[in-house]
Amino acid sequence: MFKTAFFGIAATAVMATGAQAQTLEWTAGQVGGGWFGQASGMAALVHEADPEINIRVVPGGGTANPTKIQQGTSQIGTGLDIFLKAAYEGTGIYEGAPHDKLRLIGMSFSDIYLHLYAGADAEIQDMDTLFKEGEDISIAVTKVGSSDEQTFRYLMDYYDTSYEDLNDRGWKVNFVEYSSASSQFGDGVVDYVFNALGLPGAAIVEATQARDANFIEFPEEVLASMGDTYGYSSKPLPAGTYTGQDEEVPTLVMATALAASSDLSDDVAYEMIKTFCEKPDQMVAIHASIAVFECETAGGSLPVPLHPGVEKYLAEQGYTN
Repeated sequence: MFKTAFFGIAATAVMATGAQAQTLEWTAGQVGGGWFGQASGMAALVHEADPEINIRVVPGGGTANPTKIQQGTSQIGTGLDIFLKAAYEGTGIYEGAPHDKLRLIGMSFSDIYLHLYAGADAEIQDMDTLFKEGEDISIAVTKVGSSDEQTFRYLMDYYDTSYEDLNDRGWKVNFVEYSSASSQFGDGVVDYVFNALGLPGAAIVEATQARDANFIEFPEEVLASMGDTYGYSSKPLPAGTYTGQDEEVPTLVMATALAASSDLSDDVAYEMIKTFCEKPDQMVAIHASIAVFECETAGGSLPVPLHPGVEKYLAEQGYTN
């Protein structure tokens, strides 16, 4: 495997252009969320496989990460299938700005479930009533730039409402990290939380242990509209995922993908996918949701083109044509 000198606490690798070695940065999710922990654990595995590759993990978000990669701020980034595809094509929220540097390291490192949960003592316990009629609602939503918050915007569009309208109805929307949302829910600062996390979401486990909660179903019409309009999938939140959640809860699902810049060294990309494919037990130990990852399908259903280094490894294993 190609080797480079390294320095500091971050990964170093020669970029595909042959430029001087530089720090690698992996933009993940908010601190306290599944993505941040997954990225940190996966980066450690890569470093273990090749000690001259260190990777600094930084906070990011599902909608912001493609642009951070395109602009060269980060060389690696956790993302979601629907937003990576839109970014690469320059459609949707990336209209007119194709992100042509995006390349895929692998698909389906976890399923990301949308969670809308309410305090068991909250007056409104269904989505239609909440968005159409809810007044004086206190809710925590992940920070702007996250896939969670963008999905919340899509839901507002579906219900023909907006932040301005919600504000006029007395809503208080707190844009916070996952850990803060959990604390605010547990302390009664907010009665509702809207998060997108792999299962089980650690912040949601903590929140539902501190305060009785109900998970609000996504109506069939919402699931169908979000799928047709934006490409979301739907899948029930399995019964027993969280304390007091005894039944399945219909919700939206996105697939976690790992993207990188086209400038990333082929050797580093090769080492990354090789590590992830050949250490399944260590991968699942990082986070249980990674159990859905299978090397055979890591290069399938491509939202963006495969990185050449990944394509080389998968071809060697017989997983690509």
